[in-house]
Amino acid sequence: MLVNASETNVLISELVGKLRDKKTEPAEFRTNLKRLGNFLAYEAGSYFNKIAVSVETPLGTATYDTISDEIVIITILRAALPMSEGVLEIIPTAKVGVISASRGKKIQEDGTDFRIDCTYSNIPYLENKIAIIIDPMLASGSTLLFTMNQLLNQKPSKLIILCAIASDYGIKRILDNYPKTIIITGDIDKELNEKGYIVPGLGDAGDRAFNT
Repeated sequence: MLVNASETNVLISELVGKLRDKKTEPAEFRTNLKRLGNFLAYEAGSYFNKIAVSVETPLGTATYDTISDEIVIITILRAALPMSEGVLEIIPTAKVGVISASRGKKIQEDGTDFRIDCTYSNIPYLENKIAIIIDPMLASGSTLLFTMNQLLNQKPSKLIILCAIASDYGIKRILDNYPKTIIITGDIDKELNEKGYIVPGLGDAGDRAFNT
């Protein structure tokens, strides 16, 4: 399942445009990543299970739907921190896990696969819970596939990926390996260069967010 949020929501398209702009300063970049996390969390809510509950209003009784799933947010350090904060604002009851997974050496010279170095991981128990993995850039898919391989043996009920920009190649690679995954992205770019960066993309999200 693939959702390109820019195609259906002009506010998300504008926000992604601000993230792409090389003139956007780090503080504003972080704020915009957080806001995108807000928007994409609402999109993710379309795939949650729900249960009806009732509430007493000043004039009577009303019913509304609430989330019946347990949600776990998985933050890929460090670039995903601002987006994760935005998602957590919308789903404040979610548990949060972190994984420090970063690119190592190339496996493929054309930039389509990388070794992943993982120095730290702390993931809540996932069985029968919805796992939301947050990573701003779905480029080659190497980092996300590594992360998913760590999570799926815990048997989450559903796996959702939230990202700012995804490449056609990365999307295909994820869905070829795990076709039931739900990918919700701010926008999609076609090109992946030999360094494994999305073109035109927005550059290195971690460096731009944290001014490094």
